[in-house]
Amino acid sequence: MRRPLRTAWRCEVTVDGLLVRAEPATTPTQALIWMRVSVRTLLYGFDAEDRDRTFRWLDHGQWEAVIRLRAGEPYAYTARAGGRVVDWSARPVRALPVATVTAIPCRGNPRCGTGRTR
Repeated sequence: MRRPLRTAWRCEVTVDGLLVRAEPATTPTQALIWMRVSVRTLLYGFDAEDRDRTFRWLDHGQWEAVIRLRAGEPYAYTARAGGRVVDWSARPVRALPVATVTAIPCRGNPRCGTGRTR
């Protein structure tokens, strides 16, 4: 029986279209928290207009992000910093289950390749 794939979120920061950082999140709330922390890290480097807009977004504007992420939709936020365009995004992805591996005892097994001979 196959288990259904679970939904996770991929969070990214790009600068001028180049990927700078990517992080996984297990819930939409975790994705938004990551995005907010990352945005605040660069906040004072933003151009004045984007800094004011970002303060408003951090205060009460991120509710659109909450609604969209919980609905399984992607969300992105863009700001300019010193002539560069910085994008934060979170999008749902299907996470493959991790297979479990059982270790095989090596004692007396010639396939182990330990390099030791008796």
